[in-house]
Amino acid sequence: MRPASLRAKFLWGTVLVLALMMGAVAVVVDQRQHATIVGEVEQRGTVLARSLAAMSYGPLLLYNFTALEQNVARVAAETDVVYAVVLAADGRIAAHSRQPERVGEVFAPPPDHSTRDFAVPVLVGRQQWGTAHVGLSRQRMDAEILKTRIELGALTLAILLLGGGAAAVVARRIARPVRELAEGAAAIARGELIQRIEPSTSDEIGRLAAAFNHMAVQLFQQRTDLQEAHTELRRQFEELADLKSYADSILGSMPNGIVTVDLDGRVVTLNPAAELLTGYFGGEVAGRYCTEVFAHTPEISDLLMETLASRAPIANLALTLRRRNGGSVPIEFSSTPLKGGEGKDLGVIGVLRDLTLVRRLESDLRRSDRLAALGSLAAGLAHEIKNPLTSLVTFSRHLERRFDDVQFRRKFQSVVPRELERINVIVERLLELARPTRLSFTLVRPPDLLERALELYANQLETKQIEVRREYARDVPPIQADPEALYRAFVNLVANALDAMSPGGRLTLRARWADGHDALLASRRRAADRGVRVEVEDTGCGIAPAAREQIFHPFYTTRESGTGLGLAIAHKVVQDHGGTISFRSTEGRGTTFTVLLPLIPDPPAGAELEAPEP
Repeated sequence: MRPASLRAKFLWGTVLVLALMMGAVAVVVDQRQHATIVGEVEQRGTVLARSLAAMSYGPLLLYNFTALEQNVARVAAETDVVYAVVLAADGRIAAHSRQPERVGEVFAPPPDHSTRDFAVPVLVGRQQWGTAHVGLSRQRMDAEILKTRIELGALTLAILLLGGGAAAVVARRIARPVRELAEGAAAIARGELIQRIEPSTSDEIGRLAAAFNHMAVQLFQQRTDLQEAHTELRRQFEELADLKSYADSILGSMPNGIVTVDLDGRVVTLNPAAELLTGYFGGEVAGRYCTEVFAHTPEISDLLMETLASRAPIANLALTLRRRNGGSVPIEFSSTPLKGGEGKDLGVIGVLRDLTLVRRLESDLRRSDRLAALGSLAAGLAHEIKNPLTSLVTFSRHLERRFDDVQFRRKFQSVVPRELERINVIVERLLELARPTRLSFTLVRPPDLLERALELYANQLETKQIEVRREYARDVPPIQADPEALYRAFVNLVANALDAMSPGGRLTLRARWADGHDALLASRRRAADRGVRVEVEDTGCGIAPAAREQIFHPFYTTRESGTGLGLAIAHKVVQDHGGTISFRSTEGRGTTFTVLLPLIPDPPAGAELEAPEP
């Protein structure tokens, strides 16, 4: 039996408890037995001394020393009596059972601790006539006390032996199933989960064994479940790895650059196309702030952070990406929030589309369009100039022959200058459309220009009884523009509306702030790039679907009179101001032209920006 085993601890603990209990009992019993024996001795000694005093009362009064000798001899004959002495009133010995020769001496109890002296006074009335002393031996009392202690020690030893044996039996019964439980637990710790302990009793140990068996079964079942779950997780992990490899392959093969940013604005990944566009490697920029990575193109980092803050996507913004080597690439940028499972925000994903090829194709297309427009322009110019030239040629052929004809000269002076002026007007408007822009920018209020255009056509409005509605917002701000150029554009729009309407129509002019859904503002994200929206709406015949694609082409017109340059010039003026012009039309109901103008445009080459007047 090992000293540290449960059985040994229980056994020694039981023995120690029994020893402490029996020691306490022995001490209490010994004290009480000792007190009892001492009390009996003291009681007996007091009784003998009182008996001797009573017997010595008369002889002391009569000075009968013989009787006193007999009395002390009688008392001394009792068991354990060492001596019996009667003292006179002066304290001298009157009778002594062991040493009669000491009669007359002063009595002093022996100093030996083996004798106990008991003294009782002999009183006559209230006067003491003597004292009776009896000395008892302590040997029998000590022997009785020793005997009692030996019996208590033997009883304690017997109880300890019996208790230790019983404790050993109980400890064995307890330790055996506990040892079996410990061995089973050790086996489970080694991975041997198929363990069972047969409960031998129905007490707590038996219930513990049953609980252990249940635990072993549960552990085995859980390990089986964990192994199955591990197998399933491993299969899913392999599927995820394949899916990740598939997604990485997709990202790697995408022609568009992909950049992902976390919630702190740090770059997480760059696909190969983004690496090629930016000039950075993915591992080089991972963990760096997007403002640092796109320091040469801050618009991209601003858009990424704006999407991160607003959780709203931004689509198809044309930008110029400046690379780390100093080169630049035209791109189209889009960004959208990146979400995980259950809609949890993960960051932002940005898409960079290289527009180099698109720009090249657009340039080729514009070149083709310019050539086609040049052909149309030449045809239109030839058509417009042909009629006045025909009149001029006709008059020039008859000039020499009919020069002296007064009526002919008068007609010549009327027709030729008019047709030449007509040619001059066509050429001037054509030059206005074709030559480089020379604009002088200053602060202009669009409603004021619209009112000037209405004043120009006041007579025509009154003649055709056209109703004019003005819907000008109170907070329409002034914009930077060339007032004369923009005025000509508005004049052409109003003139086009008047020509399209029959008498009794309605002309509506609107001016207000441009909202964030307008096409012009889709690519302008700063507050300073807000704009003004101007609309010219008529209730005319509308524009036929077949004519809508050519409505802004030079010399295109559906009227018998007119050059077809008005809308083309308006389109060019609006573009020169950094704005856009569009229209919506319904046949038989009317047309609305919409002009979007920025507050502060990017002026074309040759424009002069003047300081606003105070």
